[in-house]
Amino acid sequence: MPYLDHSAQVVMVVLPFALLFVGAIVIFTLWMPFQAKLKAIEVLKSYAERGQEPPASVLDAINQIGRPPPPPQPHRPTRSEHLTHVAGSTVLSLGAAGVVWWRAHQANPGALMVWAIVVAIFFAGAAAARLVGAITTRDGRG
Repeated sequence: MPYLDHSAQVVMVVLPFALLFVGAIVIFTLWMPFQAKLKAIEVLKSYAERGQEPPASVLDAINQIGRPPPPPQPHRPTRSEHLTHVAGSTVLSLGAAGVVWWRAHQANPGALMVWAIVVAIFFAGAAAARLVGAITTRDGRG
């Protein structure tokens, strides 16, 4: 590929592997429910060959194949969970602010400084929001 620049050559090498990887994931996600349904049919065939009615628990399990799981119950975070997020967001915000301080004294701070400012503001806001959640949580629960 002498007529392509380096980045185009990298894309031409990586793209087929990425497409194969995504295709394998799609095929796998379609294949697994199909196999589960085939096994369910085999179970029903075995009961039919013996002339027996399958138990209700078996029928319920077979009917659940292919259905999405029920949604999880809503969870209100505790005060300690809020404070855990406050601590993590504060550390990340201070780390990004440190990068801003380090890059601010250079001649060309560049895009790293802009991204560090955005990250610092984002995590400072996240820490503030979780701190409000921790303060307003009653009796250890929201």
